[in-house]
Amino acid sequence: MNFIIARFLTVIGLAAFTVLLALSPADAAKKKRDPAKRLYMTKTCIACHGRNGAKAIMDYPNLAGQSEKYMLGQIKDIIAGKRTGSPDATGNPRSQGMRGALVAPDGAITISDKDIKTIVKWLAKQTPPEPAKLKTPLDPKSVAVGKKLYKKKCRSCHGKNAMKPLKGYPIIAGQKRAYIVTQVKDIQSKARKNGKSKTMYPMIKKLKDTEINAVADYLSQIDRTK
Repeated sequence: MNFIIARFLTVIGLAAFTVLLALSPADAAKKKRDPAKRLYMTKTCIACHGRNGAKAIMDYPNLAGQSEKYMLGQIKDIIAGKRTGSPDATGNPRSQGMRGALVAPDGAITISDKDIKTIVKWLAKQTPPEPAKLKTPLDPKSVAVGKKLYKKKCRSCHGKNAMKPLKGYPIIAGQKRAYIVTQVKDIQSKARKNGKSKTMYPMIKKLKDTEINAVADYLSQIDRTK
């Protein structure tokens, strides 16, 4: 009887071991299936832009679902030092943190063009986040003013409902309010000059803070997930 029990336990143990062996390659394969996500994490993009590029911290942008070509151009500009910006909470230009993650102190670029393309292609396919839930609802009048201003000042380049921009411009529908406000003010003050900033400047140079806030109110509440 003891022999039978021992034999039974041995068989069960071998079966369990076999299952574990069968699962391990699958788990490993699962991790290998998404090298883009692994790159996104190992290059520390996740630290500021959040999980899958949809949970950015502070006034950094959500990148999930963003234009692939736009992201590619901005990353190259940041690496080259062409995109700067006003000081962030650390007192440094906003792009400095990202540049520091991709460029070594001696100037050596620590990410390849291939890896950059892999990451932005992956981000462009991620689901954009829903508009942030607000503790205090936005003033409907401000949203209405923002929508009107958007049509007048922004639609020609960023497209209908801010979802279909011209080449070189970002999708700004549903973008974080704080990020929109910061970028408009940076372009207005010429703290940011790269990309299409020169084209945008004449359109926004005379906007008042209340108007910038209204446009940001409107854009930030557009739901791209529907």
